Amino acid sequence: MATQAAAADKRTFEIVRLVQKDKPKVLEFLRKFFYHDEPLNTAIGLRPDVRCPTLEEFSLSTFDEGISVGAVAGDGSLVGVCINATLTREEDEENRRECEEGADDVPEDVKALEDPDAKFAQIKRMLSHATAQGDVFGHGPPGLDRLFDIFILSVDSSWRGKGIATKLLDESREIAQADGHRLIRIVCSSFVSALIASRMGYRCIAKLDYKTVLDRKGQRIFPTEPPHDAVTTYVLDI
Repeated sequence: MATQAAAADKRTFEIVRLVQKDKPKVLEFLRKFFYHDEPLNTAIGLRPDVRCPTLEEFSLSTFDEGISVGAVAGDGSLVGVCINATLTREEDEENRRECEEGADDVPEDVKALEDPDAKFAQIKRMLSHATAQGDVFGHGPPGLDRLFDIFILSVDSSWRGKGIATKLLDESREIAQADGHRLIRIVCSSFVSALIASRMGYRCIAKLDYKTVLDRKGQRIFPTEPPHDAVTTYVLDI
């Protein structure tokens, strides 16, 4: 039945370069889908109906670079986004220093965290640790001083299964190649994004199990639902 329904779905979409005027639409899309579906948000108790200013600021922090892409349906609605960024070696090294300095910034009791911004701060801390662990520039070609970063990948839940995520990543790779990049990175906080990356030829260079990220009481900070059990870092040579 599911296969028949998919075959009968004749809806079409196109992949476009996102521009400045799309920013409000992208934010609304993220609020509706990405914030709701992101395993880490759910695990730490970030509710999609409660605004988290730092999460929204972080999500769009690279949008102005002008290298992000979206999937647009025939009616003009946004049904998928891939927000991209350029990461330099200097920025990566700064992230490593900040990660070392904040290594002890672990909550006493994650269950006592109520402020959305405080909860999101733990997500940022964990992602910084995971990316620092990956030593991405050490996995690139000699002399690499910048790379193309897949920052956020999200698809409208009612449009999944139509290859949108793959096409968004394909278009992002085209942009990266045109800009002279030699390496693409994607940090996958969900099992689904990691599966897509691996199927597209990306290689895994680091993995951090969520069960190892604990507060000072020994409680898991991110009790994610299966199959989302780790944050993985993938790279693709181009």
